[in-house]
Amino acid sequence: MRYVCLFFGLFAYPLIAKVDSTEVCHSCNVIQRDADIAALAPKWKSGKLKILHLGDSHVQIGHFTGELKRLLGVQNSGIQFPYSLANSVDGRVLKTKAQGRWEGISILKPTSGKNIGLAGYAVSTRDSTAQITFTLKDSLASLNHIRVWCGADSCAMIPAVGPAFSVVKRGQSGNVAYWDFKSKHVQSQFTLSLQKHAAQQDEFTLHGVEILTPNSSIDYQDLGVAGAQFTHLKSRGNEALSQIELLKPDLIICSFGTNEAYNAKWNQVNYRQALIEFMQEVKSKSPETVFLITSPPDTRSQKRIPPFQREVVQVLAELPVPYYDLNQVMGGYGSCEAWVKNGCFLKDQLHLTKEGYQLQAKLLALALFKSWGDQSAFSPLENQVNQHTVSIGITK
Repeated sequence: MRYVCLFFGLFAYPLIAKVDSTEVCHSCNVIQRDADIAALAPKWKSGKLKILHLGDSHVQIGHFTGELKRLLGVQNSGIQFPYSLANSVDGRVLKTKAQGRWEGISILKPTSGKNIGLAGYAVSTRDSTAQITFTLKDSLASLNHIRVWCGADSCAMIPAVGPAFSVVKRGQSGNVAYWDFKSKHVQSQFTLSLQKHAAQQDEFTLHGVEILTPNSSIDYQDLGVAGAQFTHLKSRGNEALSQIELLKPDLIICSFGTNEAYNAKWNQVNYRQALIEFMQEVKSKSPETVFLITSPPDTRSQKRIPPFQREVVQVLAELPVPYYDLNQVMGGYGSCEAWVKNGCFLKDQLHLTKEGYQLQAKLLALALFKSWGDQSAFSPLENQVNQHTVSIGITK
């Protein structure tokens, strides 16, 4: 099997100093303080669980969350974004082609002055003739139900997606709205265009689009921004809370911390306060939402040791919410070297290979299944992971 090849001979390689462990820590692979997670078991088992997963490039790349979606049986694609219009890499599901004048921004820009939602990106225009054509990357896939997330103040133009689609629903919170469009026939693409219903409507901001699927069970939104720190989302994602109020997720997974660990100006007190404030703000909009905080993985960006990795992990570990210590599960501080030598990281030693991300997803899924008491899902996956990683100590 591929994982056996990737991990074979792990113990033959010496690790760098201050390594917490020489193997993936199976006994650590649990969700700490998991009572709130365990309480979501009925929604998981009934297929009605709504998950929002936020993070940095580890989330945006999609291999980690894509594997989690597969393991959880998720059918929906989640909110997609025309990343290429914001100087990033296009999404995994849709390719885009724009006409007219569009301005793309992200939460990485300090003074954009633009409204940004959960995607961490936004594209806006004042050109009423501007369009974006979205085409499914999978030639065998199809769609007939679309949700457009956009700005909704009094100056906002109205979205349309072509004559084949009709509006079937609209929702709004604050200055964020979604418009649902449905077609009687399956399509492989659609074109977003703009309409003016009033003279003052002279701008449009897109926060993303969704392909809605019939009979979809678990709803899983995974949204990440390459290079992002949590405080970027907290301070610059000014429409995030309004979107959360519309989504009302049962579970928010926050996977930040990698970029914080390399930030020379990172402040431990301010970081913790921002996290606490965000969770309180979310609770005011969606009281039943549960948080799961994951620690950043051990990394060595361009062979640099992240100066605040231990401190970031400590802050996250001490928050009064469910916590998953991915760093410790990997083997702890310094374990990155073994993962690098066994093909689980790219050359930058910051981002994992597809196989590395998928292994991390399997481990997190095992921890979730354990909290939910779902032995029927847990046992087959545990056996699979054991077979793939027996040489590094993941065993029953």
